[in-house]
Amino acid sequence: MKKFILVLTLLALLIPSAVHAQEQNPWGEVFDSNGNLRSDLTDLGVTTEHPDWMSVDLPFGQSLNLNADYHRYQTANGNIVVLPSASTLFFMAMNPQESGLANSVGMMGNGYGGLITFLGAVAGNNIDWGRLSAEHPEYKSPDQFWGAVLNGQQDVWTYFSGWGFITTLLQMSWNDTALRTAYLMYLNGAQNCASIPGGCSGVVTPTLPQPKICPDPTVSIQQPTISIQKTAPSNPLVVGQDTENRRGADVIAKVSIPPVIFTWHEPIYEDREVCEPSTVVGGVPVCRTESFFKECREHVEHLPDAVASLQATAALDAASQAWITSKLGQTHYGAYVHQANFTLIPGLGSWSGGCDGGGTCTATGQALKVPFADPGTFNLRLNVVTTGTRFMGISITQPRQLSADGTLQVYVTLPALVP
Repeated sequence: MKKFILVLTLLALLIPSAVHAQEQNPWGEVFDSNGNLRSDLTDLGVTTEHPDWMSVDLPFGQSLNLNADYHRYQTANGNIVVLPSASTLFFMAMNPQESGLANSVGMMGNGYGGLITFLGAVAGNNIDWGRLSAEHPEYKSPDQFWGAVLNGQQDVWTYFSGWGFITTLLQMSWNDTALRTAYLMYLNGAQNCASIPGGCSGVVTPTLPQPKICPDPTVSIQQPTISIQKTAPSNPLVVGQDTENRRGADVIAKVSIPPVIFTWHEPIYEDREVCEPSTVVGGVPVCRTESFFKECREHVEHLPDAVASLQATAALDAASQAWITSKLGQTHYGAYVHQANFTLIPGLGSWSGGCDGGGTCTATGQALKVPFADPGTFNLRLNVVTTGTRFMGISITQPRQLSADGTLQVYVTLPALVP
């Protein structure tokens, strides 16, 4: 029991150690900066096997048969981390090649030096060191012997004496769930799961990207035409002075959006019969149908980017407002700005639009007989938002924001001042 307690103590004190030099430390995929397991690990659970290397013929005609079990995790990059139980780790150390221990790129613990200490604690006092020294004088210390065992150069089983180590191993097996503190790393384990401890059970095989056989799709966006302007009359007067027509001014907004050109390529395959000679002399060839790549077929789509909203405004500029309140106010008492801002569309007018069969989209908005009450220059502003384009349910381009500016001059007739 003292040996078992010693094993517990040794494993509980395992500390992180360096792994083989790599461009990027793979342990960063396993532990966060605080030393905790990362949340994006895939927990593969516990896998149990019954490998030959855990069924050992012992001296005195005895045998030992135990199961190997591992708690495993998969990193986002497809590396596999294996936490063997204590008894499994012991037999892995005894059989580093057969168990796959030698294939790991590193161990979070105190490395293979820790494994030597572990082996010595579990089985060291049960080795016939006298016989071992007589047959292998090249081992000057137990550490050299255990190092040779880990390197697969020495079989340990023939040098056991007594039965204490069997009791220790059985105790470890019964308490394995509390003794998982050695982390073994297997790079690209998801792709090579057959060669790692536990095999492919539960491993999530990443989907590898398919090689490109056709060009990537392309998108060509053409420049739209957009405008806002006054259409009538030629010289609009402020409301109240156009005594004949009393019509104010008309403003029209127009937008034309060419189609978005989306070019994509469809891989075309053809079926061919493939035959192989029969393995039997004089037999009939074995034939099957296989699909072979033939060509990339180009498709050019003219996608409509329709007008989703259209807004137009008019605003009296600052210079005109200053002229009304200062200069005009000096000669015409009480002159002031009546309405500096207008919402033309929607509000005083409306718009409509659509797309033709070729993918060109247009929209037209009109605000008729706008009652401008102030003379001066009005800045016209048109803002358009499009819908964006889609093809087969997939977004190709995002909605666009388009704008245009114009001006409109409103006149006033001033009576002559008689002295």
